[in-house]
Amino acid sequence: MLRFSFEQLASFVAVAEQGSFSKAAQSLGKDRSTLHQHVGNLEIDLGITLFDRRGKFPKITFEGRSLLTQVQHILYHAQVLQNSGDSLAEGLEASLTIYHDVSLPISVIEQVQRAVHQQYPQTQLHWLHRGREESINALAEQHADISIILSKGSGVLPSKGLTFTNLGFLPFSFFAHTDTALAQQVSCSLEDLEKQQQYTAENFMEVDLGKKTKISARVATISNMDIILSLLKQGGWALLPNHVVSSSSYAHEICKLNINFMTNDGRWSLVLLTRSHQSTGKVKSYAIEQFKAAFKDITR
Repeated sequence: MLRFSFEQLASFVAVAEQGSFSKAAQSLGKDRSTLHQHVGNLEIDLGITLFDRRGKFPKITFEGRSLLTQVQHILYHAQVLQNSGDSLAEGLEASLTIYHDVSLPISVIEQVQRAVHQQYPQTQLHWLHRGREESINALAEQHADISIILSKGSGVLPSKGLTFTNLGFLPFSFFAHTDTALAQQVSCSLEDLEKQQQYTAENFMEVDLGKKTKISARVATISNMDIILSLLKQGGWALLPNHVVSSSSYAHEICKLNINFMTNDGRWSLVLLTRSHQSTGKVKSYAIEQFKAAFKDITR
């Protein structure tokens, strides 16, 4: 059985942080005499002196300083427990697991994370980079709450029991390292690309994007796009989402090729999937709306 109360602990921490009983009382909305009583009773219950009161302002003792961090942690976790209980009582999800394609812009992840955390601070968002098929299977097996995948290119729904939202189209371009001969050309033809090493992101191979953009006789499949950008130093080219290059540390080394058989950047869509047979919680609904808003910002 505890010999002290949370009110006593809160009063102790407030006085230690504010440096006076008066300021601590104001911060807690209590009378100064009440805080004196709480701290005094806590000292009796613990059998130690927490503050030296001989001066104008209370001075925390060695014993008090030794306990302060522990008490702060206790109060923090107590608040977390209370907030979690409130969230559960309101029917809010404790966490959301989001499977996403590697091409999902980091700016979107940051925007959704920030918005959800501000609105529902007790809900944890788990961001897991996975391929298309694994993401779809995770939804069906209820390992994921939301999956964001590249569009297949043919057919809208990947399987029954899933609902989809087309988030928007991301621009893709042909890129090479600035020091390569390919990058120095005024324009590049299909024949030029056919003669050079091509790097393709693994996630493209799961959709028609990989098949339609296989141009070179030498194609290497790479899982990580940062590795592709690094390998471009050795020559060759890659078709990549524009935002991946512009937001990377290689941005100043990689340039967009002037392709003579295309007048505009290519585009491919990202699709948000959820289970259709399950009710959507408040946090999940809010997160989906934030994804839509984030894509409107980047595709304007």
